[in-house]
Amino acid sequence: MAEKLWIEVLNMSLTGSVAIGAVLVFRLLLRRAPRIFSYALWAAVLFRLLCPVSFASPLSLLGVLQNDPASQGKMTYIPTDIGYQMDPQIHLPIPAAEEAVNAVLPDGNPSGSVNPLQINLYVCARIWILGLLGMVLYSLLSWVRFGKVLKQAVRERDNLYRLPGEGTPFVYGILAPKIYMPRVCKEEEEAYLLLHEQVHIRRGDHLFRLLAYAALCLHWFNPLVWLAFALSGRDMEMSCDEAVIRRMGNEVKKEYSRSLLSLASGKGPGRGIPAAFVEGDTRSRVKHVLSYRKPSGYLAGAVAAVCVILAGFLLANPAGVQEKENPNVFYGVVALGMPLGEEEETGPMVVRIPGLGDMDIPRADQVVPYIETDFDGLEIGDLVRITFPKDEEIVIMETYPAQFSGKAELIEVMGRGMFQIEPADGGAYAFAVPLGLAPEAKEGALLEIYHHDPEIDGKKTELLAAVPVQSVNAEEYQIWVELSAEELKTFLAEYGFGIRCQAGQKAGAGS
Repeated sequence: MAEKLWIEVLNMSLTGSVAIGAVLVFRLLLRRAPRIFSYALWAAVLFRLLCPVSFASPLSLLGVLQNDPASQGKMTYIPTDIGYQMDPQIHLPIPAAEEAVNAVLPDGNPSGSVNPLQINLYVCARIWILGLLGMVLYSLLSWVRFGKVLKQAVRERDNLYRLPGEGTPFVYGILAPKIYMPRVCKEEEEAYLLLHEQVHIRRGDHLFRLLAYAALCLHWFNPLVWLAFALSGRDMEMSCDEAVIRRMGNEVKKEYSRSLLSLASGKGPGRGIPAAFVEGDTRSRVKHVLSYRKPSGYLAGAVAAVCVILAGFLLANPAGVQEKENPNVFYGVVALGMPLGEEEETGPMVVRIPGLGDMDIPRADQVVPYIETDFDGLEIGDLVRITFPKDEEIVIMETYPAQFSGKAELIEVMGRGMFQIEPADGGAYAFAVPLGLAPEAKEGALLEIYHHDPEIDGKKTELLAAVPVQSVNAEEYQIWVELSAEELKTFLAEYGFGIRCQAGQKAGAGS
């Protein structure tokens, strides 16, 4: 469970990193524009870091980076079962990085009790949990310590409180945020400093900052998230400064800048508390205040439109057009062929493919099991997937057994030793379903076969067939049913990826 959660967070962190990179580029391009625009874009980054699902659109930054379409709204760069794969592969947003990482991933270990990658995932997941707990514990302790300091505050009016001594004003609280001002504050400065904090509350910055810190705790291992946390805080403060200047006029710039410098020298008690808006990076803020010019309505509207488009670009998962199925992929069951002569009791092994019949098992670059298992070659009853190169024309040569015209890239064993196909009347097939899929099945009962697994292909589970059980062979661990060629093709192609069986009432019985 911890490993799956860790992989989920890693996938979110990778998506968030792409969004952070895009916002960093945007900030550079519009460094002279009002900071409210870049601050708004950090909301898209925050969404990506906290929410694993999003909508799909042809206009997607992740789509530009040639990522595969999302499954169930999630970007999955690292599969949840990677620790069990014989040849683990990940799909990163940057192809060059993907190749480098895949090159160093350890191969599976069929003879061992666990794969090397499982051990790595176990260790990394525990380290991540310890780091997360450390961040949360630090926050709780700081909250308790800071609560003692705030007891010194005296309520002046509404949500305005005074703290003794000098320091920087800040907002603190979640549902009912309060403004804390230093008692030592010049009267002429207080109006715009108070306005600054009121802008924070009106915009909901206290909630945004809390969520940003939650994302930082969750992704503490990602240096880009730390950078985003710092820069989003800076943009937040500068955009608040801009709001004050717009409201009170350019003539307050110098006085406002002086107040920032004087208050920055105080030791505000809110420093280091994630939920408190302590004004930091005074030098950059002063420079920004002095150079700020209110943009024209047309320019502001144009930049705002660009930001909306870019935000959608960052939030969208690639819709993409799902790649068409490779026509050079065949599914079948390994069987014994017919005797080639009277002196031979049995024929060679063949692969029995619905619609094609008995085929000679082709030569292949690789013959491997799909999942970890003891494997010493093909055997009778194996469900296999045979893959030929996509751009190669495959011809079926009419012999017995029939033959493929080319060499296969890969033969994968998708199910081991429990399957059997026999031709039946009308182009149908008698088919042996593994008893483990419906151990309660009885002869004459109705077997319902469902396909699709939303967790894997994102499609709704559908009924593939509802057929009577012809017989149950407990010794061979088989349930015999009759399926059409299309039903059988679907079963073979999706076995292990979303096939589910359920034995119901007797076939023909009333409900």
